Amino acid sequence: MIWLRRAIAIPLAVIFVILSLLVLLAFRVNATVGNPDFYSEQLQQADVYNFIYDDVLPEALEEAGIGEDDGGASIIIAPLKPHLVTVVRQTLPPEWLQAQVEQAVNEVVPYVWGKTDTFRVDIQLKDRAEAAGEAIKNVLHREDVFPVLYGQLIALITDEVISAEDGMPAMLATSEEEIELMLRQVLPEDWLLEQIDRAVDEAIPYLSKGQEHFDLEIDIARPLDELEEVLADLLSRQEAYDRLFAEMLAPALQQNLEEITRLPIGGELAEDEIIAVAREALPLERYQALMHDLVGQLFAYIRGEQEELEVTIYLADYKPGIAVALDQLVDEKIEASFDSLPACSEAQLLELLSDPSLENLLCRPADISYQEFKGLVGLELGSLVQPVIEMGLPDEWTLTEAELGQLFGGEGGEDILLQGRELVQEGLTFTEEDFKEAVGTDATALEDIRQLIADGLTFTEQDLKQLMSDGEDDGSGEQMAVFEELRSNLGTAKMWLNFIWLVPLLLLLAVGVLGGRRWSSRLIWTAALLAVMAIIAYIIFGPVFSATAQPVIDRTVTAGFGQTEGITSLMAQKGVIVAQNAIDSFISGLRNQAIAIIIASVVLIGAGVVLHNWDKIR
Repeated sequence: MIWLRRAIAIPLAVIFVILSLLVLLAFRVNATVGNPDFYSEQLQQADVYNFIYDDVLPEALEEAGIGEDDGGASIIIAPLKPHLVTVVRQTLPPEWLQAQVEQAVNEVVPYVWGKTDTFRVDIQLKDRAEAAGEAIKNVLHREDVFPVLYGQLIALITDEVISAEDGMPAMLATSEEEIELMLRQVLPEDWLLEQIDRAVDEAIPYLSKGQEHFDLEIDIARPLDELEEVLADLLSRQEAYDRLFAEMLAPALQQNLEEITRLPIGGELAEDEIIAVAREALPLERYQALMHDLVGQLFAYIRGEQEELEVTIYLADYKPGIAVALDQLVDEKIEASFDSLPACSEAQLLELLSDPSLENLLCRPADISYQEFKGLVGLELGSLVQPVIEMGLPDEWTLTEAELGQLFGGEGGEDILLQGRELVQEGLTFTEEDFKEAVGTDATALEDIRQLIADGLTFTEQDLKQLMSDGEDDGSGEQMAVFEELRSNLGTAKMWLNFIWLVPLLLLLAVGVLGGRRWSSRLIWTAALLAVMAIIAYIIFGPVFSATAQPVIDRTVTAGFGQTEGITSLMAQKGVIVAQNAIDSFISGLRNQAIAIIIASVVLIGAGVVLHNWDKIR
């Protein structure tokens, strides 16, 4: 009854084909979606890790507007912008990022598929913080980075100084170019870079909890020495010398020597004439020596080399010279006024001779010179000028600490010199409180960041449950319930997958036994059915899939991304590539399996034919 057996074998063969296709598909799903290596391979194939640094980060920086030239600190950040990706790449290199992603995939995928009940992803960040410090220093030491950054910083400080120049002493006023040059001398580029290196070296152990406190002491000895030199040079210049007389000494002299400035015969000493006298008494060379001495005492006080600050300028040696110069000047002014008077009439001459005086003199005697008239009236200008000089100018001029503080920019009750002295004595120290203020975070947030860097980032199934629990602490939210049910079903399916292949195998053997009479023909029937199934699988997952399903999938995957731009567009494009690669890998695997089964089936059919012919020969 071979025909009956074969009639039974046909529906079994149909069932076998259907079940085999499903089992083939299930095994492929398990080998791809259920296999952590599949995800790792797809990410590597799409070159996702380099894509993040080569495309995503630069675009993200552009969209964030970091380093845009909008003034302030952004001007300083601008030179760093082209190198920020380099810093991130050195801090979190693609190899490290790949290792962390693959670790997470290897832990999470088996958990999602119900193979394990727990997972733990540990990402160590302490060594990455150290790498970040080195990356920052490496970038700053580039010849095309820090000089530009330094120039921007100096320009920014220069603008601040110029904006506050109204409060500066007149003697310190200077041009923008001069201010920039002085700043470069006081804050040398190599010194500033050294301080930044030390700050980074101090910050990294603090952030990673390698040390409990952040305590950066900045060495200001060199800038202080440079500032002394700059200030002495600035105050010793011709411009400062001129401003001293024009804006400070001349008004004081004119006020103190008021009796001399109002001359007989309506004459008067002008301010520029008094300045000229003072210049003769205090020439530029003496002034420069005086300024160097003053600045030296000032900085000796700031450094703590002397306990009190009181600068004394001795004027006694200059007073005789001032008196002689003023005597000559007054004499010349009075003579000029005398010579300009009209000649006296007889009546005026008689009145003048009866009481000769320069006061209220309205005319001059004819044929009498000024010197003769001065002898006639007994005028001795030296006796007039010398007492006024003695009373009007002190033998010494003492500048107290408060007066010097006001001279160099102190306002109100602010003692700028005492503040500078305390700063030098105590040292310029940058603490964790200053660090918190600089980074703009509170103590709790900073401590959380430090703890995270020290302990690393840990993510377990409990954290996942907390995220999916709709905010409920016990993890019993609706999302979590659905997820746990899915895990349970996937775990059950994965377990049964180890045995489900037995059903199509038994059907295949049954068809072979029912369809053949001898073992050779049974082998041919079995192999032929296996070949038919494989051919059908190849057709379905080959031409049919490419013609029907593939276009639909491509349209679905790319739908909605046409209007995106920027980083969203980049991510979408890479996502499409990853999805297409994954689908191609999934389908190509099915096709390859079908081809392998076809080849194996042909070999088995050949073996069956050989056995069949061998039986006939025997």
